[in-house]
Amino acid sequence: MAVALVFAVIAYLMVSQITPRYTARASVMLDPRSVQVLSSEDVVSDLQLSHPLLDTEVAVLRSNLLLEQVIQSFEPSRLEAFDPANRPVPTTTRIKMSIRSALGSVRDAILGGGNEAGGNRTSQLLGEEEMRMRRLIGALRQSLTVWREGQSYLISVSVETEDPELSTLFANGIVRTYLASQVSERVGAIEGATRFLAERVEEMRSDVEAAESAIEEFRTNQLARVGVSPATIEQQLQELSTQLALARADLAQAQARYDQIQSVIDADGFAAAAELLSSPFVLSLRQQLSEISRENADLATRLSPDHPERQTLRAEIEALNEELSQEVRQIVATMRNEVEVARIREQSIQDSLSAIENRAADLSRANVALRQLEREADAARENYLSMLNRLNETRSTEQVQRADARMVERAVIPGAPSAPRTALFTVFGGVLGFSVGLVISLILLMTGAGFKRAGQVEQTIGLPVLASLLKGNWRSPRAMLRQLRETPYQNFAERLRQLRTALMLRKTRSDGGQCVLLASSVAGEGKTSTTLALAYLEALSKRSCVVLDFDLRRSPLAREFGYEAKTDLAGVLLEGKPLEDAVYTVPEFGFDLITVKKSAPELVDVANSDALAKLVESLKAKYDLVLIDTAPILLVSDTLRLARLADYALLLVRQNATNRRAVAEAARMLEDLGATSISVALTMCDPRNEKATYGYESQYAYGSP
Repeated sequence: MAVALVFAVIAYLMVSQITPRYTARASVMLDPRSVQVLSSEDVVSDLQLSHPLLDTEVAVLRSNLLLEQVIQSFEPSRLEAFDPANRPVPTTTRIKMSIRSALGSVRDAILGGGNEAGGNRTSQLLGEEEMRMRRLIGALRQSLTVWREGQSYLISVSVETEDPELSTLFANGIVRTYLASQVSERVGAIEGATRFLAERVEEMRSDVEAAESAIEEFRTNQLARVGVSPATIEQQLQELSTQLALARADLAQAQARYDQIQSVIDADGFAAAAELLSSPFVLSLRQQLSEISRENADLATRLSPDHPERQTLRAEIEALNEELSQEVRQIVATMRNEVEVARIREQSIQDSLSAIENRAADLSRANVALRQLEREADAARENYLSMLNRLNETRSTEQVQRADARMVERAVIPGAPSAPRTALFTVFGGVLGFSVGLVISLILLMTGAGFKRAGQVEQTIGLPVLASLLKGNWRSPRAMLRQLRETPYQNFAERLRQLRTALMLRKTRSDGGQCVLLASSVAGEGKTSTTLALAYLEALSKRSCVVLDFDLRRSPLAREFGYEAKTDLAGVLLEGKPLEDAVYTVPEFGFDLITVKKSAPELVDVANSDALAKLVESLKAKYDLVLIDTAPILLVSDTLRLARLADYALLLVRQNATNRRAVAEAARMLEDLGATSISVALTMCDPRNEKATYGYESQYAYGSP
């Protein structure tokens, strides 16, 4: 606990010297959603969010270009206190600079100068403003922390400075600059695309105009060379084709009529052919001929062939036949002329059509180049229209651009410093100190020379442990006895009763009292307190008890209890005075005390061994219990002369304190000098460790009211 307290105080003092710093935090979320206002494809596509992309955006938020834009948005006077050049240099930094300067001097001495001059030239080339910007960017980057919140699309930005308002302005400025840079980059990309498309549209417009001009020029040259346009030729071809078909039909019809008439004439004569003709004159002649023939037939029944009337009729018939034949010949000749005219007309139309077809063929061959020009013009026109539409769409999208992220948490001015966290570091220092103290305690416990449990004593020196006496907070032996009197059944008293009972059970003789020697290997083992407590318990039990104090150098009993006997232990042993004159009954507690009134270190050496033995025997004859309080065995030789005089030797060992080798050496010396029935009692035991063994709390006594 002491180490923990020291570490806590040191941590508090160290942290208290640190200048408070304030942290402001803003958050930005990368938005995976897209707003589709126009149906066209975006010029700049939305971010496809992934872990590498999110890590890249975190790096962008820490980039020097972004931080430079943020710094440029502040007034220069606002950042004067933030500039590292205007702040005091920390001690650690000064030490580092001194070390670097010393190492640089050594390096310059070995390799030759030039580094300092190079640094000066760099400063001159960069300029004061550039150097200031570098310092501010470095300071802001050291104060900046950017991290991604778990596996989300949220990125947090925190800035820690000595000015709470500046921290807030920096955090919000970084996020706003990041969002504005996204929009400006998208708008810039779209503006670049718009300029490119506008230039391409102008080029394509020129290409389309050139292609269309080439087509018109070709058509003009063609019209001048051919004389007619392709449309006119096409129309003429259609008309001539129609006329040729009609002419051929007329020729065929006329030829058919002529051939028919001619075949009838060849076969049956002109009279039979006249029947096929529909000429009015022929019909009139045929009608006349028919009437005269009927009349001739009537006369033939009455007149002879030579009759004049009949001869007249025959002459008329012949004249009519001749006239009819002549008319038929004329009609046949006319029909033959019509056939020739139809043939000539058909041939003429055919010749005209052939001429037009030849011109059309020449024009078609020329139109191959025209169609190529038209295809090129169509392709140029299609590309021009597509590029023109894309230009209009791009100009429209420029007005609706937005950032791929949005601010979801705005930084506010912190109300308390974020660093140093005095309470936390103080607690941390205490915990660290407690850990160090615990480690030290464990090391001491593991490597300590003392005994923690009774079993360790028995295992090490082979002596039984009769009791483990608890530690108490007493200022003096008298205070201890008073507490025993006030609370006779406390835990310490119960442990004393256990020890007293164990001593009584070891008594082998029924006659006379019992003499118990209380010894220890070193000082501070609690011999005197244990001796007085046992004597008080004997008095409470209505048994006589005397404390024989042989701690002749530094015994406090004469002063503590106001020893007022007629003589003391020295007078009895050296001067032969009566033993009764040295006995002093301690008031309030009922046991007797024999000690020296002043220090007498030579008493045991000068006294006769028989006198010492006679003293002990006399006391055993008078008292039920004689308790001999001795000096430490390893420090004083007095105890070794008294060891064989006692019936029982009780070696007191302080828990977790007395060196094991010292205890073993003291036990060996007692055994070598003839001490009988040696046992051990642990003293000043920790109640917290003992309560688990004995099953009750240190402040609870079984059976107490």
